[in-house]
Amino acid sequence: MQADKQLEVPRWPNPESVEFLHEVVRNRSLGTTGRRVALLVMGGTTLGVGGLVTAVTGAWPVLPFAGLELLVLWLGFRWIAGHDGDYERIVVTGGELVHEVRIRENVRQRRWNCHWSTLLCRTRGCRVELHVRSHGREAVIGQMMMDEDRTWLAESLRGLVRVQKITS
Repeated sequence: MQADKQLEVPRWPNPESVEFLHEVVRNRSLGTTGRRVALLVMGGTTLGVGGLVTAVTGAWPVLPFAGLELLVLWLGFRWIAGHDGDYERIVVTGGELVHEVRIRENVRQRRWNCHWSTLLCRTRGCRVELHVRSHGREAVIGQMMMDEDRTWLAESLRGLVRVQKITS
């Protein structure tokens, strides 16, 4: 498993020019050490029970399945560790809306002119989606946020970016 990573701190040429900044990071209830301990506890239990069943009853086919279970658990923890540094950052500065997303090792940044862009807030039942539209193109923002937070974001950006609410 990878060691804990530090998130990059946004560095803007002039911090006083930042009109709005919102950063979302993934919820990580278990850090690297916690995942290792959980893997050791679950692995020890699985192999202990498998070994006991094999020793008592001679049912040795239990052991490969116990090993397979541990392999799948380890792969799942590796996948989660790959997303430890994920974030989504939305910044309005100098008449520009900047959206930056990091998923695994890929960082994608998009920029829009606030005066030429529209933030579409689409509500479908209890689901809320945010899209920025400019020059005939649309991009999704707020992917790592909950629906209530997306609604809050749309209200917070009102006045900085044109916001259009659409209800389906």
